[in-house]
Amino acid sequence: MPFLNGMVAALLGFGLAHWGQGHLNRWIHGLDEARIPWMNQQTVWVHDFRTRHPHLFPGLVASSALTTLWLGRADLQGWAFVGLQWGLLLLAFIDLETQLLPDGLTQPLLWSGLIFHGLGGGVSLEQGLWGAVLGYLMLAGVYWGFRGWTKREGMGLGDVKLLAVIGAWMGAAQLPLILMGAASLGVVGGLCLGWRKGRNIAFPFGPFMVLAAECILWMNLQGRGA
Repeated sequence: MPFLNGMVAALLGFGLAHWGQGHLNRWIHGLDEARIPWMNQQTVWVHDFRTRHPHLFPGLVASSALTTLWLGRADLQGWAFVGLQWGLLLLAFIDLETQLLPDGLTQPLLWSGLIFHGLGGGVSLEQGLWGAVLGYLMLAGVYWGFRGWTKREGMGLGDVKLLAVIGAWMGAAQLPLILMGAASLGVVGGLCLGWRKGRNIAFPFGPFMVLAAECILWMNLQGRGA
């Protein structure tokens, strides 16, 4: 039954993602250069995934739902983690397109994680709360330290809030492993992009955090069993 439930979630996710991608396209097209001053700069890595790969986002949404419910349990907790992954994937694609991580998505995801734990799902509410706090502080220290040292931004505050979201859902104990995984993926991605596009290339860090968080979540679900 886990596979059947996963297939239902995958079909539902694929349809929702196609519907949501249309709204995302209109939102991104409505952004002007005052909101995203770097959109036309050659030093920023921005892939037009929406037109070049129109089925990539729905496909990832569907496969994440199938994998989560197959490895975990097809109960409310399993569906909550499916919703988390859909939200994280949406943020990752927005970051790829615009290098923005909107508060309108990160804040509801953070609070929904704490409410989820408060209702008895996932880790304890205390672990979720500390995960949010430590997730924020870990990258906030990097952000302000780099800015104070170089007088420029090495990452956006959206990345700081994204790690707080991940910590709120997965707990403080998972954060070091997720951050190390994201940093490793970011180094590999940066080297590949630097080789292809030039050395002075800027690219978003959010998708690497999302990928690392999803891998750790799947590992946890696999260890827990269905």
